[in-house]
Amino acid sequence: MSRMVRFSVGALLAAAIAAQTPALRKGVSVQMPVTTSAVAMPDADLADSVVVAVTLRGTVYLEVTAVTPAQLSGQVKAQLTGRTGKRVYLKGDARTPYSVVAEVLDALRAAGVTAPILLTSQRGATNAPYMPPMGLEAPLAPPAPDAAQAVTLKAGSGQASDAELKQHARRGRPVVLQADGTAPFGDVVHAVDVCRAEGAKVFLSMQGK
Repeated sequence: MSRMVRFSVGALLAAAIAAQTPALRKGVSVQMPVTTSAVAMPDADLADSVVVAVTLRGTVYLEVTAVTPAQLSGQVKAQLTGRTGKRVYLKGDARTPYSVVAEVLDALRAAGVTAPILLTSQRGATNAPYMPPMGLEAPLAPPAPDAAQAVTLKAGSGQASDAELKQHARRGRPVVLQADGTAPFGDVVHAVDVCRAEGAKVFLSMQGK
């Protein structure tokens, strides 16, 4: 009898864990930037989420379909029609030149997306059966009116040091990151991560890309 009870409890526990773990959606595999301040984005795993991927070679995917930036803009806009508040998730390879990602960001902005979520890998991640996607919100410049006094810092070539990024971020002013197009996307995400870890709101500038 005790053996049957243990089996039943184990089966119920397994069923409960399975019920809480969403089915992993199909997607394009890339080497995402590693961050420390990203937050859980479980909605990115939902079947109807909008996920855009940029591979190391610069190929752009909407879900698992390769698209051009022009196609991406139209298709994302169509998917967002009538879905107020729907987020768009960008999964870029950390080694991809930022100029390629910036072209995608331009396409997303043309589709009405002003604050995409940059999906990342989290430093110190565990081997748990299921870990929700992690990400950082990165509003696109021009910043909101309340960010008129924002400080502009460089990411990539001539990038501010982590100490400088932290110093400016602590002042409570919004930070606008102006990225060099040749910089790896991971360097840009790192700068976003450092500033957000200090509590600053960070905008991605599309100038100088």
